[in-house]
Amino acid sequence: TLGNLMADAQLAVGEPMGAQVALIHPDGIRADLVHSGDGVVTFGECFAVQPFGNRLQRLEMTGEQLVAVLEQQFQTDVFGGSFERILAPSHTLHYTLDRTAPAGHRVQDVSVAGQPLDPAATYVVVANDFLASGGDGFTAFTAALRTNGAGDDLDALHDYLEGRGPVAPPATDRISVR
Repeated sequence: TLGNLMADAQLAVGEPMGAQVALIHPDGIRADLVHSGDGVVTFGECFAVQPFGNRLQRLEMTGEQLVAVLEQQFQTDVFGGSFERILAPSHTLHYTLDRTAPAGHRVQDVSVAGQPLDPAATYVVVANDFLASGGDGFTAFTAALRTNGAGDDLDALHDYLEGRGPVAPPATDRISVR
């Protein structure tokens, strides 16, 4: 839920620059988002969640490249064991994971803003600079065209919360599992 909230915050920053999707990696979330009891989330509480100071990148990717990134959620460790590193998507990205499908075909039925993903179309994606540079094994991001920065990840989260008043937890139906 927190990853989805963070992805929505980053999408909100990128939308004036044409962003359609935002993605957050699970290792980019370092703590639960808690408040002192009054319902107000401070900058310091946001910093506990995202202490890295990552810059957000605006990336132009084909639908095929976006699916390649999503397929990289299924990874292999140095001992040959399989594990998943599931990205939290913004509310504009929906897809189905089929863990029983062969590698390269586990991400299915992808849609962006309610429309089926077109592998040849260009999509504007926001991700932090760690992911955009291929961090955590998401090397498919490096094929994207970087056009400009979209601010700081911590500022995006804080400003999103501050500018919206009470924020309800985002829906967790963005990824379906078969």
